[in-house]
Amino acid sequence: MNKLTTSITALALALGFSFATIAPASADQAAATRNEILGGLALVAGIATAVNVSHKNAQANTVQGYTQNGETVYQDGHVVDGNGQSYYPGNENQSISCQNGNCAIYAANANNNGRYNGRYSGGYNGQSFPRGRGWQR
Repeated sequence: MNKLTTSITALALALGFSFATIAPASADQAAATRNEILGGLALVAGIATAVNVSHKNAQANTVQGYTQNGETVYQDGHVVDGNGQSYYPGNENQSISCQNGNCAIYAANANNNGRYNGRYSGGYNGQSFPRGRGWQR
């Protein structure tokens, strides 16, 4: 077949199918009920997700306290230093302790006499130690 014959045949088939009627699928009552239940569950899951995101945003924006060197500690556990850099002490093998708005960051390694990488932690001797991505361990 040449290109003209193939094109005419394709056009004729397309026109023939365009005039054909397609009957909609008939759904039984069980399928309709099942779809309503699934839709309701999806709605409940969407509402629960929205509430969870709202709660996490509130924690991320609520100040829990400040360290001695002026870093801001938020309820979700992240710390923002004076340069605006944010980090999670738990990701740096550290922990946070806050009481009445006064917070201290401690090394998680208690076998080093309260020291982390040879320097005193924020909860000992009032000195803070380097943290975040910009320092070597």
